[in-house]
Amino acid sequence: MALWGRRIRTVALTAVLVMGASALQASAAVADPAPAVSAAASPVPAPSASPSPEPVTVYGYYRTPWTTDQSVYEVRTDGSVRRLSVAQWDRLGKPKRAVAPVSYVRASWSRTVYGLLTWPHHKGDRAVDDVVTLDAAALRSVGTPTSRVVGHVPTTRYSRYVSGPKDLYARTPDGVRHLLTARERAAAGSPKPHDVVPGGYYRAKWSKNVHFVAASGAQRVISAATYAAAGKPQVSIAPTVYARTPWSSTVHALITWPHRPGDRSVDQVVRLTAATYAAAGRPRTTTRYRIPGDSFVRLTVGDTVYHRLSGTLTPVTASQWRAAGSPKVRSVRPAKPAHIRDILIVNKSLPLPSSYGNGLRPELTRAFSTMKAAARKDGVSLTIISGFRSYATQKSVFASKVRQHGRAAAEKRSARPGHSEHQTGLAIDVNSISQAWGETKAGRWVAKHGPEYGFIVRYPKGKEKVTGYRWEPWHLRYVGTAVAKKLTSAKLTLEEYLRVPSRY
Repeated sequence: MALWGRRIRTVALTAVLVMGASALQASAAVADPAPAVSAAASPVPAPSASPSPEPVTVYGYYRTPWTTDQSVYEVRTDGSVRRLSVAQWDRLGKPKRAVAPVSYVRASWSRTVYGLLTWPHHKGDRAVDDVVTLDAAALRSVGTPTSRVVGHVPTTRYSRYVSGPKDLYARTPDGVRHLLTARERAAAGSPKPHDVVPGGYYRAKWSKNVHFVAASGAQRVISAATYAAAGKPQVSIAPTVYARTPWSSTVHALITWPHRPGDRSVDQVVRLTAATYAAAGRPRTTTRYRIPGDSFVRLTVGDTVYHRLSGTLTPVTASQWRAAGSPKVRSVRPAKPAHIRDILIVNKSLPLPSSYGNGLRPELTRAFSTMKAAARKDGVSLTIISGFRSYATQKSVFASKVRQHGRAAAEKRSARPGHSEHQTGLAIDVNSISQAWGETKAGRWVAKHGPEYGFIVRYPKGKEKVTGYRWEPWHLRYVGTAVAKKLTSAKLTLEEYLRVPSRY
């Protein structure tokens, strides 16, 4: 048998009205006291006795139309209902049971049928007292009656998410939740929501991914099919603060996935690329010395303090570290491969795994092709004479240099296996491996114009103690146009820019 829904009749109590009247009389006596009465005055007549309320009696005994057992419901004249056991009904002499009046309805968006029950407690009573969800067996037992389609099923509660002020959900008596269409909302009488539920549907400003945020704070990205099945509810932009540190131009989005009123806690930190920042509308940023999830570290190969965030290391000065509150600095081993300021750095201090690399990187080959065409217009011919080298190849090259020049001299001319930039796929040797080539038209052209295409002379003249290698005007490293121009203009090596040593 189906479970009963919530009883919805409200009963007024006579005692409340009596108490209210007594309190009103007492208040009036205090606020406006009666004048004194002389002995000759006429006596005040005694108030007549209030009529006694009618006693509560049993109005009738009822059963539901789909009852298959001996269930009996005793209804009293005050509207109260008591379910009787078989023994109680026997002791009463098994009084006759009437069938409780029922109407059958369903919502336009559902096939579920509800029985709207009346437990009559006075003549002509047709108020709905209980709403019962009927299963297939219960409907068959009453002859599968035709149900009336209604816009509102009694006891339905209406709600919306914080994220969707334009939405309205109906939760029917059986607990099913449905997002109403504009037509369904109008048919329900345009009700106001009883509840505003924390959480809801949100997305980041730069993304089309819809996140569902539960009242607990848990959030997940939902598929397009799940979103469509939910009725395509209103999606709000998640509250976001856009921040950057004084030592980096990288923008981080500090996202709140709201799950309670006024929630502004940072739930997720996303590092934005140039494309995603543009997609967000290039919002104004705030400058912060600390961003949730960051830390300050020192690599075991040097003394520089780095700010670590989203897997990226950025060197900071002593004054910047103090401005951040002088946080604790942990000593960590450098990653293999190591990235600092988003630049892959390989030198004598920072090696690569032996398995790293599989050829020249596409960004390098595209940039070199463009640079080569520009050089040709200026009468300069550029050719790659050495590109990607695997760990095994570099091992052979270094051994050859050792045999040719001795180990000390070889280590100024060639990298040990695992320490070569050629293994990154971002370094090339062009035209000649003679230092004299650096003074030729082609060598001077590359040094001057290479940064326009993202290339730097990796081991410049006069920086041998910094890089650990002698001048190699032919060895070009691709770092991107912005960084290449900055380094060339400031006459900095990668070691100086990233503040790392280069020594075995």
